[in-house]
Amino acid sequence: MKPSPRLLLLALLLCAPAAARDRAPHPPARTPTVASPPSRPRLQLGVFEGTGRACSGLLKITPKRLSWSPPFNPCPPSAFTLAERRQEGATTQWIYQRVGAPKSCLYKVVILEKAVDPSDTTSWSAYGFTSMKAYKANSNVWLNCPLVKLD
Repeated sequence: MKPSPRLLLLALLLCAPAAARDRAPHPPARTPTVASPPSRPRLQLGVFEGTGRACSGLLKITPKRLSWSPPFNPCPPSAFTLAERRQEGATTQWIYQRVGAPKSCLYKVVILEKAVDPSDTTSWSAYGFTSMKAYKANSNVWLNCPLVKLD
């Protein structure tokens, strides 16, 4: 029976001195062919309290649910997607779109805005739009509420 060339090569590699193994050509490192998924914008989570007559109430954003019920439009918590995240200077906006919210929920798009002024004072605001179309058209049918971050 004749020994196979692969078996001989394996035996040679196992018995070869370390210096000889180190000089042996190494196969090129394999690079993954699977593209990494695009990075998702980071969510801004938290509990915020609205101020003023039309804005009192809580805005709660958890990893899976958004709940915002201004006094004149109570709406149950619903799932959401982060449609967009914008940064302009010291102002950041997170544009959340409710998914599966009932028709009774007037504000289907909720924008959370964080602004930091030169004296390092942070202010928060929420804007409510009736639809993504109204938001993109910069419609004047919206609610603007100053907020206080509670957590």
